[in-house]
Amino acid sequence: MDAAYRTGDAMRALLYPQGARVQVKRGSFPLAWDLIGRTGVVVETGEYRPGRYGVVLDAETEVRDFSEEELEPFKEA
Repeated sequence: MDAAYRTGDAMRALLYPQGARVQVKRGSFPLAWDLIGRTGVVVETGEYRPGRYGVVLDAETEVRDFSEEELEPFKEA
């Protein structure tokens, strides 16, 4: 999958490519409080689900689904 995909006549770039380290933040939809602040790696992106990312959180093996607004780049201290 390329780092961009078509949406109608526009081309939309993915904010987080596969392998990117991200941190979970609060978005506009309800999210389990215990997930906020956790970090992980983007393992799935797809042109059929624009703005959605499959993320494996640290110390887990399950792929969790997050919207683009629920993630931010992980900044190491």
